[in-house]
Amino acid sequence: MKTLYINNEQRREKDEKMKAAIFTEPYQFKICQREKPVPGPNEVLIRIRAVGICGSDLHPYMGDGIDRREPGIIMGHEAAGDVEQTGENVTRWKPGDRVAINPQINDETCPLCRKGLSHLCDHSLLIGSSMRGFLDGAMCEYLVIHEKQLFHLPDEVSYDYGTFLDPLGNAIHLINRGGVKLGDKVVIIGAGTIGLLAVQTARLAGAVKVIAVDLSDSKLAIAKEMGADVCLKSNDPDFLKKIKEETGNLGPDVVVEAVGISATYNLALRMCRKRGTVVALGFTKPELNVEIQQVIYKELSVVGSTGYADECETTLEYLRKGMVNIEKVITHRLPLEKIKEGFDLLCDKNSGAIKVILHP
Repeated sequence: MKTLYINNEQRREKDEKMKAAIFTEPYQFKICQREKPVPGPNEVLIRIRAVGICGSDLHPYMGDGIDRREPGIIMGHEAAGDVEQTGENVTRWKPGDRVAINPQINDETCPLCRKGLSHLCDHSLLIGSSMRGFLDGAMCEYLVIHEKQLFHLPDEVSYDYGTFLDPLGNAIHLINRGGVKLGDKVVIIGAGTIGLLAVQTARLAGAVKVIAVDLSDSKLAIAKEMGADVCLKSNDPDFLKKIKEETGNLGPDVVVEAVGISATYNLALRMCRKRGTVVALGFTKPELNVEIQQVIYKELSVVGSTGYADECETTLEYLRKGMVNIEKVITHRLPLEKIKEGFDLLCDKNSGAIKVILHP
């Protein structure tokens, strides 16, 4: 595998510093000064203007699956900013360019990369993660990254909205994976960031009815504003009956599971119509207990969805044209110094927080 990213610790300028938020232990961050990184020949130095807190950051923060974000790491993979400096071999970027960052790093040489499935690269890495390799992320003032990881951020798109290249890219990809088409009835289980975006991308794909499912009244209210035709609480004793009534007594054509626990996966399998599709997005632990007979006897298609491949340009065009409501998803904007407050808000189920954007 050829080197596409050199970690920020490997190259430093002696005199210049930057502010960074270091994850030190569960529920704790330290704001400190780090050496400002210097780009290599094919790299770009980005002044980070906005970075989002992802749901995948929360579990390590709470001490669950801490191997995904080991103490000492700078988290953050949803980011946008300005080009400040370029390496000597960089030709496509110049200082001052506004950019959104694709945090998924691939080697471009494996069989899947050569087939255009770079998000499934055999040697994939993610900035702000220690799952496959310890790579600092964007919860800091500056980040060095390979030039190929960048996309032009249109002038019409704010830095805050630019951080949605990753979550909106995921939402578009999962709808594509589910094969949603004109006239489909779609259920989205989980009205978090990606779930709320999926409500909208399902509609854009042609769904005639979109049903949002969650336990939070406030999140369901936002889902309604975003275009959900029906909003239901999954703990309603008549839940499955209502789903049947809303889908012509057949069940939905496509169900998106964006929670990641056994109970909601089994709910998805039970409600989906025969020969329907369940999109598996939610992930909290490696193994779950699922009702496999639902898959067999109903001949269901269960498809996984992770990241995004060629949806980046589509994502940025949706953002440029305002085709997706982002503002309702962003519930909090905080300076980097208040990173712990942002994480705690997202961990508190009663806070109403959905997406927290940090400004380094």
